[in-house]
Amino acid sequence: MILLKNEYKHLILISIIIIFASENSLVHAGKFRGTPVIEQIDTVEHSQHVKLIRAFDYVDNQGEIWTAEANRLIPLHLLSDEIRQVRPLPSEFDYLKTMLIYHSQSVQATAPWRDARDIVYDALLDEGLQENLAKMIYAVVRAEGWRWEPLGSSCYKSCHSNAPLLRWRAMPDYEQLNETIDWILFDFPTLDQIDIRVDALILKTGPHIFAQ
Repeated sequence: MILLKNEYKHLILISIIIIFASENSLVHAGKFRGTPVIEQIDTVEHSQHVKLIRAFDYVDNQGEIWTAEANRLIPLHLLSDEIRQVRPLPSEFDYLKTMLIYHSQSVQATAPWRDARDIVYDALLDEGLQENLAKMIYAVVRAEGWRWEPLGSSCYKSCHSNAPLLRWRAMPDYEQLNETIDWILFDFPTLDQIDIRVDALILKTGPHIFAQ
């Protein structure tokens, strides 16, 4: 009887831990607010773009709000041709909200680019993408995604006072990046392991005069 009672105590304790962990994950989970309304644009100047008609938000797991502003033209691709043309990928419409939020940040350029990059993985999961696919897309964004100087930084006040926006993309070793994608899909590494491996395959981080 004593052993049985102890077993019940252990079961109750485990149940409490599981409930607490579940509630804690719900509290810190990110979420999208609002439904984006888009108009597809396909012109010579803006091929395969969309126009965001209605703004919407993403609230990350720290409670910070990321807004995709309305009336902006946004590319309908999050990843470059070097990746999209050599391997099967989820449809862009499977993670449209994440793509719109991320591209909007690169154009609005008010938040640091690292912060915008770091919400991509959680946003992909919140949008319903499988974990391994979310890690794959996050890794590519980390390797080749947009980087920028936030508007109002000292760079705009000195040597680049006439530039409306300072942004660029990193240049990875695409052969290594494709090998890394296979590694992610088959070996299920952690995000920390992905970050270390992806950072090591970036050949050019961008203009040296900016903080990288």
